[in-house]
Amino acid sequence: MDLTDLVVEANRLSGLLDKGIAALRDASVRHAQADHHYRKSRAIAYLQASGTVAERDAHADIETAEGRLDRDLAAGEAEAAREAVRARRTQLSAVQSLLNAHRAEAEFSRVGPRS
Repeated sequence: MDLTDLVVEANRLSGLLDKGIAALRDASVRHAQADHHYRKSRAIAYLQASGTVAERDAHADIETAEGRLDRDLAAGEAEAAREAVRARRTQLSAVQSLLNAHRAEAEFSRVGPRS
């Protein structure tokens, strides 16, 4: 890759990183909302149930299974978004290293080795 290609790639990755951060924020909000809904629904279902603790737990689990699934799916989306941001940061760091190497090479060719 030449210098122009590296700059274009750095800009592309920077844009993807910005989008990834926005996606992570949105996914984190969805996860928090789903977790809140699940916990509240489970608590209500538990309090409305009768029987032993195990029976009340089982009733609350049955009543809130969809909410738990929604929460777990939202958590997976947030984790996937987090990993995408990490990957973009790593890719951007690699491009920045190449840009720094180009800069050092240009400086060397201009002034020669440092003493």
